[in-house]
Amino acid sequence: MSVSTVSSSSALDEVLDRPTGLVRLVERLSRGRQRLGRRGVLVGAAVAGSALVTDPKAYALRPQSAYATICGPGNTTSSGWTVFCATINKGVNGCPPGSFTAGWWKAADSSWCGGGYRYIVDCNAKCTRCSSGCSDHLCDSRCWNCSCGKGSTATCDQRKVCCNAFRYGQCNTQVSCSGGVHCRVVSCAAPYTWEKCSTTSFRSDSTAEHSSPYLPQWGPMEQLYTQMGGHRSFLKASTGPIKNTIDGRAKYVNYQGGRIWWTSATGAAAMSTFVLDRYASYGGPDVLGFPQGQIQRGLRDGGWLQPFQSGAIVDSGSTSTTFVHGGRWTAWVANGRENGILRYPVARLEGLGGRAWIQRFQKGCIIYGPSTPQCTVHNYAWSAYLELGREGGVLGYPTADRQVVTRGYVQRFERGGIWGLDGKRGFGVWGDVLSRWESEGGVDGRYGHPTAHVVANGNGTLTGTFEGGTITA
Repeated sequence: MSVSTVSSSSALDEVLDRPTGLVRLVERLSRGRQRLGRRGVLVGAAVAGSALVTDPKAYALRPQSAYATICGPGNTTSSGWTVFCATINKGVNGCPPGSFTAGWWKAADSSWCGGGYRYIVDCNAKCTRCSSGCSDHLCDSRCWNCSCGKGSTATCDQRKVCCNAFRYGQCNTQVSCSGGVHCRVVSCAAPYTWEKCSTTSFRSDSTAEHSSPYLPQWGPMEQLYTQMGGHRSFLKASTGPIKNTIDGRAKYVNYQGGRIWWTSATGAAAMSTFVLDRYASYGGPDVLGFPQGQIQRGLRDGGWLQPFQSGAIVDSGSTSTTFVHGGRWTAWVANGRENGILRYPVARLEGLGGRAWIQRFQKGCIIYGPSTPQCTVHNYAWSAYLELGREGGVLGYPTADRQVVTRGYVQRFERGGIWGLDGKRGFGVWGDVLSRWESEGGVDGRYGHPTAHVVANGNGTLTGTFEGGTITA
């Protein structure tokens, strides 16, 4: 790589400010058999002009078709630079097996990081075949866990693979002897925030536009990824470039730990692999739409929720992962979500035959009947509804949400209702007992509130028990 400035160490700053000091540093770094020579170390300065010719920043802002523009300057084997790991590691922007993070430098004004610093990390080979030649901390090339070659001609990143015997040494210093540079990882977040690296900083601005077609370009998704901490986040390393959905409705980038989506309507949002798998099983964008914001953690009872355009995937310490969508999502939000009257969902939407359905929650349900509107049944009314057989019992489907009455509440159903005093369990009233009771004024009449469910007498009559007496009809 090319060194133009060294920061974070006044001693090194002093050395590089003197031409003879720079020469000595380069001489030292280029020692050893098959080591990177002085020309290789300084090659970045010689190729900087080609970046202006290919105009890679214009590509990052306005995508073009020129493949070489994607890879930036110095993209051939003869340039002396090392290939990007994403090019040779199945798209993964991480150190491949048999290598480790060994050192890093930064480059300013990179379009791949929104005009800010881009951090380039060397993944050095391990000395797995032997351990000779380690007097200068670099083993002989025959010991390396990779062989010298170049990137595939199928990509514009045809830089060197495992050829340059070089190590900056700010990372994983417990590894005292290593091989040469296998490939390079890039990040818009400083390596010392996500890897065992020191803050000692080298700098080579000529490498700001070096890249690979397997890396995501800068935009809302990479900006979010960087804000999340890049490799340090649950997403870990990217596994390919930005892609479009088949229908063109969204863009996405895949990572080892999940995915970031982007649409013009929702912006960028990250999803873990766990949530992504369930998202697919629940119907994906056709059911929930696209993610609309980041996962919300630290909710009631250790819960979390990932919001989408038409619903959410949700979980808690006392429920399993499920989802709420459509009209049920709207009603759940209106009722306070997990902190409201229903608390967390305990099951997915269940069909009840025909167009009817129910979704159950910890303290109630949202239900829709063949000829009734969507309603919410909760708390004491829900307990009573369960006792009476739910929609298949004597009451049928609810016809309205719970309402306030004198000293309590009522919820109406197709064939009756559930009444209860404030803060107390409810009781079902139906049939001729209901007709008689209501004709006497209901809760406001002489009978007052029910104190038990109506019961069948076995002779075709029903009996209801109330505060003011009983009714048999």
